[in-house]
Amino acid sequence: MAEDPAGTYRKYLFDIRSQKSASFKELTLYVRQWQELKDSVFFHLRKDSLIREHPDTRSACVRLHDSIRNEFSRLVLSKPRTYQELLSFKNQFSSYARDTELLDDVQKIRPFFRSLDDQPAHKGNRTQVLSAYRSLLSRTNRAGIHSTKDLRAFITKEDAVFRAFLVHLHELDGEGLTDVTRNTEQCCSQILLAAERKEITYREAMLYLVLRTNRRQIQNMQTCMDDVRNKRVKTPVQAHAYIWMLVQPYSSLDAFSMALLSEDERKQLDRMAAQTPAVFKSLSRILQSEGTRLSELPGMLMEIFIHTL
Repeated sequence: MAEDPAGTYRKYLFDIRSQKSASFKELTLYVRQWQELKDSVFFHLRKDSLIREHPDTRSACVRLHDSIRNEFSRLVLSKPRTYQELLSFKNQFSSYARDTELLDDVQKIRPFFRSLDDQPAHKGNRTQVLSAYRSLLSRTNRAGIHSTKDLRAFITKEDAVFRAFLVHLHELDGEGLTDVTRNTEQCCSQILLAAERKEITYREAMLYLVLRTNRRQIQNMQTCMDDVRNKRVKTPVQAHAYIWMLVQPYSSLDAFSMALLSEDERKQLDRMAAQTPAVFKSLSRILQSEGTRLSELPGMLMEIFIHTL
């Protein structure tokens, strides 16, 4: 390796290129080998003496790295993949999963998020819940967030009204919610502004935001599945919206978000991942379309994730 990192990387490319296909177990093994080899290759490239003596070595290794990544894209798509495999793959290759200091900090604030389950959801019909939701977001943006106490108060109130909002999710076909989305984004910006003002730490802001988003994604996903099973989704417009909402967690849960999931959240996601194909099949029937290619989605999302490694 020390003498010829590019040659070592080239040999690995040849070995991977010779594989016609790979089971999920084989794929994870190959990617783990690649990550270990990549770390070794680029560790040697960081040595100044090597760069001076072999100025083209770095560019050769970068080209080989891209070629190896493309071969993994081919292997991912060589077999059908499942949503459970996609989540497992993201979890296994999260670079934050072994950050013990980060995980210790998460454990300190996780009890707060567990306590949200003991709070009642906001009461009211669809109109009342939407009015309460909009009022909360407007008040928060006017007042701002200036402390951890403010941050927790906002998340507690938002969680209660969001759970009530989900009860009426199937009734919102045609409802304009652009202002809710925009004002929610502005509330999240208020949290980051508090960190800029040093009223809370950046680390605290990011951890609260990610744990909040993880919780909301899982709540929304469970509601979507329940609505489909209970035949509350009836129109093609609704079906399209529900497909998008169900796809979102699989596409947006990145390495950092995956590392911050609790054990219960992982189990819940895994259960929903097993149910996702059947739910998509029901939605496809509403769309009267069997050509949605939703069965190919886990492999495509796995391929995208590999290109971030």
